[in-house]
Amino acid sequence: MAIQFMRMSIQLNGINCFYGAQQALFDIQLTCPEGETLVLLGPSGAGKSSLLRVLNLLEMPRSGTLDIAGHHFDFSQKPGDSAIRELRQNVGMVFQQYNLWPHLTVKQNLIEAPCRVLGLDKDRAHARADKLLERLRLTPHADRFPLQLSGGQQQRVAIARALMMEPAVLLFDEPTAALDPEITAQIVSIIHELAQTHITQVIVTHEVEVARKTASRVVYMENGYIVEQGDASRFTQPQTEAFANYLSH
Repeated sequence: MAIQFMRMSIQLNGINCFYGAQQALFDIQLTCPEGETLVLLGPSGAGKSSLLRVLNLLEMPRSGTLDIAGHHFDFSQKPGDSAIRELRQNVGMVFQQYNLWPHLTVKQNLIEAPCRVLGLDKDRAHARADKLLERLRLTPHADRFPLQLSGGQQQRVAIARALMMEPAVLLFDEPTAALDPEITAQIVSIIHELAQTHITQVIVTHEVEVARKTASRVVYMENGYIVEQGDASRFTQPQTEAFANYLSH
């Protein structure tokens, strides 16, 4: 009988992170198989966003190791700039503030990085952008500027822009914050669609309902520590009192 090995998309060992003298993450151990949708849950100040930012080295740990999308980092040494750049080509990020370039149209926002960073030729970049605009129901807005769009439309443009790089891992920081229920439902359905493509997704949210609807794995954090982690069955069968309390609020 053949044994199926699960390929790990993300593995963190002994990650400690500091802001000045203040420790933000404590001895983080975490694994996430390829193609899973991992949700980071927890109260404000739990360390969710810090952990998310470690995954594309916007935050630099002081110790530990990170394996993600085929890249290995040992934080006993500082990673080089080229290694960080390479990592960010494979690990996309959708920011809470969208971070779109206001002076570029939707379509220009999409093709800028692939042409500049990946050296994709203009025709291929346009073709890739057209596909994504259609998939995310943004085609009518291709020539608009970000400030002419609603929050939900800007969020979809930010997702499309990250997908233009064809990343192996996609990170979302509070993707449904400040969006109304209808737009939240659209974002949740996009996350489901992406899950079908076997991309690994990591989502920070404080909205339990969004987590329940999207997660195939969940990590619950408090005060910079992982309190509980496991598959989506943890939502109905939490193993710690802390997570059970959080879910019941």
